[in-house]
Amino acid sequence: MTTKSAKQGRGAERATVQARARFREPGLNPFDVDLFDLSSTGFRMVTAFRPEIGKHVWVNLPGLQPLEAVVRRAEGNNYGCEFVHPLHPSVAQHLQIKLGR
Repeated sequence: MTTKSAKQGRGAERATVQARARFREPGLNPFDVDLFDLSSTGFRMVTAFRPEIGKHVWVNLPGLQPLEAVVRRAEGNNYGCEFVHPLHPSVAQHLQIKLGR
């Protein structure tokens, strides 16, 4: 299986993925989001929910404990989030292969 990867000004390889993830903001119930890009430093999700830029959130990726991230970008329903503690590169690579499209 091949995944499209690109650096595009980021510090880590980003791979195109297609997955559902659980997303939660403090004080709110979790809900599902669509995950489309993933790197060791962050991810891109699509959701109709409107998280604020700078907001700390938690995301559940398959097989991992909830991970804290910060919403960094918003464009329409696309949100770019940065992990507070980056994934180990081998963990990121495993998820990129597992969730790759």
